[in-house]
Amino acid sequence: MIILLLAPYIFLLIDIGICVEENGFTADAIEMIGWTFMGMFLLILFPNMIYAFILKRYGYGYQKLFFWNMLIKICNIPIYVLVFAVGVFAVSMILGIMLIPFLVIFDYFLLLPSTMYGISGLRSLSKMGKSSKAEIVINGICQFLFVFDVISAVYLYIRFRKS
Repeated sequence: MIILLLAPYIFLLIDIGICVEENGFTADAIEMIGWTFMGMFLLILFPNMIYAFILKRYGYGYQKLFFWNMLIKICNIPIYVLVFAVGVFAVSMILGIMLIPFLVIFDYFLLLPSTMYGISGLRSLSKMGKSSKAEIVINGICQFLFVFDVISAVYLYIRFRKS
């Protein structure tokens, strides 16, 4: 889980290194960044999406799952802000507009692993009957929406940390 916290920052440092090596944001740099992201997704992000559901078998209750959900989402906020800033800057350039779909894909792929920790915790709550169905559904939907995901993660952690 710690690697999941560090992955976007390591990815960013690798991307900067690629752009320096390629003397700018060239087509070759973009291709290498794409392959690096694919590797990060396959080696870190996707396995953590599955791991979130396996953890329950090893004694992780919904409190721990909600803690990691919240921690990962809060740690990713600077990356989301940076991606948003790059997107705003890209809109000012005609060719930069083509970059926006890739930024959105990057953001959602980064959002999904932490969301799975929240969904796994919500499934545990549902099975234990500790929360209403409406609360579980609303928080489940919020886990997939930017900004609301962090609000939901903090709410779930605070609400269920001692129960």
